[in-house]
Amino acid sequence: MPAEYDPNEAPVSLPSAPLITLAPNVVLQPPLSRRGTGPGIIVILPENIELSTSFTKPLDPEPVLKWAEEGFAVVGITATPDLLVEQALKQSVDALVALDEVDVKDKVAIIVYDSKLVYSVSDTLAGDPRVVAFVGYGSFPSPACTLPILLHLTSNAPRPRHAPSDLTTQHTYKTTSTTFVLPQTANYDPGHATLAHSRSLVFLKKHLGGPFFDLEAIWDEHCYFEFEERSVAKTMGTMVAEPYVNHIPTMTGGIGRKALTEFYRDHFIFSNPEDVSLQVVSRTVGPDRVIDEFVSHLTHTRTIDWLLPGVPPTGRKLAIPMMAVVNIRGDRLYNEHIWWDQATALKQAGVLPSYVPFTDSNASASDGPKLLRLPVAGVESANMLIDESKGTSNEMFGPDWGVTNAQKE
Repeated sequence: MPAEYDPNEAPVSLPSAPLITLAPNVVLQPPLSRRGTGPGIIVILPENIELSTSFTKPLDPEPVLKWAEEGFAVVGITATPDLLVEQALKQSVDALVALDEVDVKDKVAIIVYDSKLVYSVSDTLAGDPRVVAFVGYGSFPSPACTLPILLHLTSNAPRPRHAPSDLTTQHTYKTTSTTFVLPQTANYDPGHATLAHSRSLVFLKKHLGGPFFDLEAIWDEHCYFEFEERSVAKTMGTMVAEPYVNHIPTMTGGIGRKALTEFYRDHFIFSNPEDVSLQVVSRTVGPDRVIDEFVSHLTHTRTIDWLLPGVPPTGRKLAIPMMAVVNIRGDRLYNEHIWWDQATALKQAGVLPSYVPFTDSNASASDGPKLLRLPVAGVESANMLIDESKGTSNEMFGPDWGVTNAQKE
């Protein structure tokens, strides 16, 4: 196991496939997964949108790139006023079927981000049996559309002119603009956008037959390169073009490829003690996320920048209960949200006092100084997470906790 960064380590190449122009305002992006093949989808984007004026841009990419990173071949159509919908859709489907990287030739799905075009697009779908699913934002499709339908509706969206069929699934979001899902717009809402994207992903995979990836294997590979091989380049090679990591309690990590590479190099991979190990307690695997409960075991033999930034090594053994919420896009990681109880980490390191001075506004001066025993557990919290029989619930409700008059060290 290397003890320090190797400056001669070659970076891992990212998936690359050139964007193909099919016509003015129509482009084709082959899959940008490591697998390099996948089903085909068509996305129709609005032309005129209110752009965000913020100087800080989200990492969430625009839809053509995002769906390509999910492992789809994507035709992107910008909805100009002179757009001939039927002609553009036929051209797009034919281009996808002809593309070598498309591995499902008889199934294509359509996502319409422009609510004004939902009806006109849905009217044209009955004539092409290769179109098998439809996703729309902000409106209801034509009654003539008999495909499986997923609708993302704003809170002010008009209700259907007809009763939705059994093939229609709809979700409503607490926003008034259908551009909430587009990261370059003023109405972008990252929480709702993430939720809508995940729902669309499940829907598309169901009706297109993929692409499916082994998310556990992808996450395990990433952790192996981080903790076992300790390779910055290989760790970053498991991630999308612009990923991020956020350790929630300490706000450490990196936003974007450059910053995250520097974080892994300077503050994480080689900041971890030699004996660090992860003990998985539970794992939940969703369509685009892995959620791990685990205990991080290590000896505090060095300053651990991401966990206890600025705290000199204490030599103490730590067992920190943690949770990782890992978003995987296609067959590469997009982000990691890592959570833990910072109080138990500080307590186990011996730098958090058990008692702190407490001022009781209802007490008189004659009562003397008071102390509050902090409701913080040490290694006991890790032991009870691993085995619920190895701890006692509700001990902090007892008389040894809370405010006391007694002097404590």
